[in-house]
Amino acid sequence: MTLPVLQFGVPGGAEVLILLVMLFLSFVVPLVVSVLIYRDAKGRNSGHALAWAVGAFFGSLVVWILYYVVRDEVGSGRRA
Repeated sequence: MTLPVLQFGVPGGAEVLILLVMLFLSFVVPLVVSVLIYRDAKGRNSGHALAWAVGAFFGSLVVWILYYVVRDEVGSGRRA
């Protein structure tokens, strides 16, 4: 009599990998966009560049759209 072959693997396997990728992306994408917004606001001589970057990281899509709409009014200068 032979024993049935049992599946062997890590508990959760692919699901855990997908979860880790989602968590990683949900941190990296806002971080990259925040850095881009900070650099753009600094280039426009905005006194609130850090506030825009922090807001973009924690506020995500709403702040990203808001910054895109008002970015010409954010700073007094434009990049050379």
